[in-house]
Amino acid sequence: MCGAFLSQCADAQDRTVRFFGEVARGLSFRKDIGHGLDLVLKPLPSPESGDATGWTIEVTPQGRQPDDECRDFVWVVTPPYRFWNPRYLSTEYGKLAQEVVRTSPREFNFVLNCADFTVERQRVDRVLWPYSYSKEDVDDSLAKLGTSPHGTGRLWIKDSKYTPGEKSGGGVKLGAIHWIKFEVEIRFPEGRNRDRDP
Repeated sequence: MCGAFLSQCADAQDRTVRFFGEVARGLSFRKDIGHGLDLVLKPLPSPESGDATGWTIEVTPQGRQPDDECRDFVWVVTPPYRFWNPRYLSTEYGKLAQEVVRTSPREFNFVLNCADFTVERQRVDRVLWPYSYSKEDVDDSLAKLGTSPHGTGRLWIKDSKYTPGEKSGGGVKLGAIHWIKFEVEIRFPEGRNRDRDP
């Protein structure tokens, strides 16, 4: 099918990773996506009860401990940076369980190394808390936010089991997500640069 462009097709395939997975409430999912990175669905506990409300999509460097500074490559290049974000597969921010599992695909970005994570985190900090920085620094960060080399991902929820949420007079009952089956597509950028980390 690729004909004379066989090498270009092979390169495009090398930069794309596809897989299926499933995960149950309160458990995590981890998959090696190549290039020293894992895609992780991390359980997201409720601040009030501690019960799992779902998961957050992360891309993490392999070999890092959970308390390392450089551990989630998604959040620094996947807006919006406040409130609900497509990387949340959970009932956070008042989302009903049935809304969560019907929202597909989830699209997200991720940086490729800790050096770019640090750069993008500094940019996000300056944009979110501009009063701590000069106007020039804030304007520069706003202009460059998300421009580090990064990959992209999409996650489709293919099947799920959930208890539906409902609005009630005493507040909002958000329901619960018991498990999900999903498909993921990861694309690495052409000329990716992972080797900037020390």
